[in-house]
Amino acid sequence: MTILQLKYVLAIAGASSMREAASKLFVSQPALSATIRELEDELGIEIFKRNNKGVMLL
Repeated sequence: MTILQLKYVLAIAGASSMREAASKLFVSQPALSATIRELEDELGIEIFKRNNKGVMLL
């Protein structure tokens, strides 16, 4: 787990949207999603519930 991954989690939780969080963080949405997926795999848990309307913390 890195500080950058934690920063991304906080930004997504605040924005409730990967697209909006990526825009605020000045990164691409696919890169942001991949980083979060890596963190979830590392921790062995799902952090966000994803759907077509956005994301929600679990």
